[in-house]
Amino acid sequence: MRPIYAIVPLTLALRAAAGLYDDWHFGNMFSIGPAVNAEITKATYSLVPPAIPCGTVQERPNEAPWFSFWIGLSASMGDQTADLFQPLLNWSPDQEAQACPATAQEWCVAASTYHLFTVDDKKITQQVSIGGNQVSEQSDDKSVTPTYLYSGNECYLNTCGTVASYSWDKVTIELSVADPNFGETLNLSNATSSGFTTSDQGKTWYAESVQINQDHFYSDGSQKECSA
Repeated sequence: MRPIYAIVPLTLALRAAAGLYDDWHFGNMFSIGPAVNAEITKATYSLVPPAIPCGTVQERPNEAPWFSFWIGLSASMGDQTADLFQPLLNWSPDQEAQACPATAQEWCVAASTYHLFTVDDKKITQQVSIGGNQVSEQSDDKSVTPTYLYSGNECYLNTCGTVASYSWDKVTIELSVADPNFGETLNLSNATSSGFTTSDQGKTWYAESVQINQDHFYSDGSQKECSA
């Protein structure tokens, strides 16, 4: 298993911060949702992290690229103002610049939320564990009704290089009420899965794994093979 470190997520939720749209590039992913007449009340999954990206290039003298991947919970996939609750793994060749105490050969991991505002006194809680030990927790106001669960590979500056394939395993989603067609909403973008199944008529959904294919982030559009 690749080494990963817990961090306080200070600068990791810059997914759509003002002025950065052109610098953010998104890659392979999966999504499931929306739930119909129901909301996602709980989602759990496990992961063995891949090798850190290889072939990374720093094209700006004073600004290093960084790569994150995650599964997020939200009310929308197209509305940039919708809060996204996203425990994530993060890596940069300059880890210190991302408030990460790990070396450049390791991942950092933390609960993280992208939001513009919150409006409710109910909570959405994220918990991250490594080897059964909780290393990060974050509770935010329940500002959205979560109906989507989706993943992301994202690279700031689009020079993160080649990212090895990896899989989200034992993905379990619990709904507030049954939606018998929820599993049919699975969408795969350069990813594979045998799909989600339910044993209780659509209230709980389970996928053994969702495999995310090797991904590439080069400013010239290259798809290079390299080794970490």
